[in-house]
Amino acid sequence: MNSITTTVIDAGGRYGLHPNWKPFSGELGYYLFEPDFLEVQRLKEKYRSRTGEIFIYDRALGKECGELEINFFYNRAMSTSVERHKDRITFVGEKKGETKVVRKEKVLMTTIDEFCSGKRFDVDFLKLDTEGTEFQILGGGVGQLNKSVMGVRCEVNFDHVFKGMPIFSTIHDFMLQHDFFLLNLGYRGQGYPLNEFVSVNSQYGIIRDCDAVWLKRKAVLFGRSFKAGQETGVKVLKYAAFCLLNMASDVAVDVLLEARQKQGVDFTDLKDTRLYSFMDVQLHRLFYSLKWQPGQSLKKHRKAYSDIFGKDMKELHEFNQSLELNPD
Repeated sequence: MNSITTTVIDAGGRYGLHPNWKPFSGELGYYLFEPDFLEVQRLKEKYRSRTGEIFIYDRALGKECGELEINFFYNRAMSTSVERHKDRITFVGEKKGETKVVRKEKVLMTTIDEFCSGKRFDVDFLKLDTEGTEFQILGGGVGQLNKSVMGVRCEVNFDHVFKGMPIFSTIHDFMLQHDFFLLNLGYRGQGYPLNEFVSVNSQYGIIRDCDAVWLKRKAVLFGRSFKAGQETGVKVLKYAAFCLLNMASDVAVDVLLEARQKQGVDFTDLKDTRLYSFMDVQLHRLFYSLKWQPGQSLKKHRKAYSDIFGKDMKELHEFNQSLELNPD
C-alpha cells in the first residue's frame, strides 16, 4: 500500500465494511479479519469486484500468535472465544436461543503488529468488535498504536459481561497511556429496556455496551518530527476524514485549519487523489447543511473552506448544479 491509501484493520468483520466506513471514497486498503470460515466465503463473494481494496482473512486477531477456540452461537454475530456472565445476558425470553452454542472450532490467530510487519505496511485506523477480546487485540498492536494508528473504533462494555475481560475503564486508561483521547461514544440514549414501560422518544434502559471512538492527540500528530509536505498533508487529510466519518466535523475542521494556518501544510499537490476529492466533497456538504441552522455564518463557512483548500467554495446554484457534489 502506498502512503495515500487509508489502511484500516477490522477485527470481527462479519457482514463487511463497518457502516462508518461505507461512505468513504478515498484510496482504501480495508483488512477484514473474520474467523468464521462460512462468513469469509460469503464476504469474498460479496466484495469480488473490490479485491484491490478489501482484503479478507479467515483468522482471529489477539495478543499473540497461535490458535483460538471460538464458540459459534445460533446468533452467529455473538460468537466469541470467552464466556459470558449468564446473569448479565440480555438475550432472554424470545431471544434466549440466540446464545446457544452450535459448534466449537479452533482457528488461527495473529496479532496486528505481526500482520503489519509481514505485509510491510503501517495501519491508519482500527475497528474492533470481537465480543469481549478487544483489549487483547489492542495489546497485540502496541507497536502500531505508537507508530501509525490515528483512530480506533472499539466496542466496549460498561459492566462485566465477559468473564475475566476488561471493561471500558481499563481500555480507556490504556488508550490514554498511548496518547489517544476519547472522541465520542456511539450511544444515543437507547439502552437495554427492562420492560415496555418506556418512551422511545427519550433515554431509556441500561447502558451495557456501545462503540467508543478514540483519536490520537493533535499534539502528537503535529509533533517535533512534523514537517510540512505531501506525506504530512496525507496524514492530516486521513485524520480529518476519520473525524467526519465518526460524527466529529468540528474536530475535522479544526485540525485542517491548524495544518494550513499554523503548520504550513498545503493540500494542493494532493488534488488529483481520491482522498482529497472525498474531503473536498464532504466539507462542501457540511457547510451547505449548516447554512440552514440559526446562528451560522456563510462568511465563516467560505473563509474556512478557502483557508483549507486555497480556492473558492461552491455555493448556491454552483453547489446544486455540481455533478460531483450532487451526482444523483
